[in-house]
Amino acid sequence: MSPRHLAPTLLALLLVLAAGCTILPEREPQRLFALPGGTDIDALGPTTTATLRIDSLTASAPHGGNRLLVMPRANEFEAWAGVRWRDDAPRLLQERLLEAFRHAGRLGGVIDDTSSARSDAVLGGHLAAFHLRLDGDARRAVVRLDAQLIDESSRKLLASRRFETMAEASDATPEAAVMAFGVASDELAEVLTGWAIEVLEDQ
Repeated sequence: MSPRHLAPTLLALLLVLAAGCTILPEREPQRLFALPGGTDIDALGPTTTATLRIDSLTASAPHGGNRLLVMPRANEFEAWAGVRWRDDAPRLLQERLLEAFRHAGRLGGVIDDTSSARSDAVLGGHLAAFHLRLDGDARRAVVRLDAQLIDESSRKLLASRRFETMAEASDATPEAAVMAFGVASDELAEVLTGWAIEVLEDQ
């Protein structure tokens, strides 16, 4: 093509670019969700003067990221398009546990892994499930944590236990799924609080 014939084509391309148009597809907008719920923890029950450190939780792929995971079939995961958590799933659950233990007010103190204060015990664990499981028409949020209580000074394992809670989503929307995760996380936090305090009482 001669320069004379090429000039109109270049001019048209410049006009398109100047107008802010693009031939590339737009990225799908991401909706960021926080974990709802929290603070509705039973404050009644035994107490202890121990200070508990709630450590960062570990997780294997794909549960260690911030994608809202769906399990449509056994042993298969999909990421919900356009939907993400505001932080990685292990961090969200750690924050929920911190909130639950502090709200219960049944310990001498509750700190996280960033604190330089001394503690009597450390609560840690592995997040083994944080996904929405499809069972026919039912959609259930599944939260599973393999928890460990460790003596801070001796590093002795005081107790370990697997906790799993589920909550059904009211419909097929992301909002309903997020609410179900909030309910399941609250239930797990409440059971874990009672268990940890019982263990620490016996020490």
